[in-house]
Amino acid sequence: MGHKFKHGFKAEAERYAEEFREELGLTPDAPMCPRKLASHLEIPIFGIKDNPVLPAEITRYWANHPKDPFSGLIISDNCYKEIHHNDFHHPRRQNSDLAHELAHIILGHDLNTPIKDNGERAYDRNTEEEAKWLGATLLLPKKATLMMVLNSYNREKIENEFEVSWALYQYRLQVTDTVRAAKNIRKKYAA
Repeated sequence: MGHKFKHGFKAEAERYAEEFREELGLTPDAPMCPRKLASHLEIPIFGIKDNPVLPAEITRYWANHPKDPFSGLIISDNCYKEIHHNDFHHPRRQNSDLAHELAHIILGHDLNTPIKDNGERAYDRNTEEEAKWLGATLLLPKKATLMMVLNSYNREKIENEFEVSWALYQYRLQVTDTVRAAKNIRKKYAA
């Protein structure tokens, strides 16, 4: 069973996706680059590949372990925020990771997550699920997935034009019920 969000959260996520597209001069169903959104929100992004602050052994570790689960994190002093991410991951994965981290900031999540005794970050399932949902919605709002289905976009076009993984597209189709909505639109205009 899926996560239970507060009433209206999913609609709020769609509104964020549409409002940010409008602010960036995009149509509601257009691809939105998370790096451009971060720039618009004045949130710097740093990769670990060529980061001069990181010791060389850390960069070498990530270069030799590209499938490591580290995706990204936010450094914040409550006013200033910056995102650090694993730019050894595939570019589509990076977009998803960046959208997820931006979602935490947009939603005003507490970014001072406590660290457990074993050194791991304490995981708040609710904030992570909200960031997962909004991050995915920022990349693929329902209006975009509906346009893709109605226009019979193939996998290559979706992955290349929207710079997202096929898995993310399939997930958004499922959770937004886009296929059913497209069938209803086609029925309505076929008559």
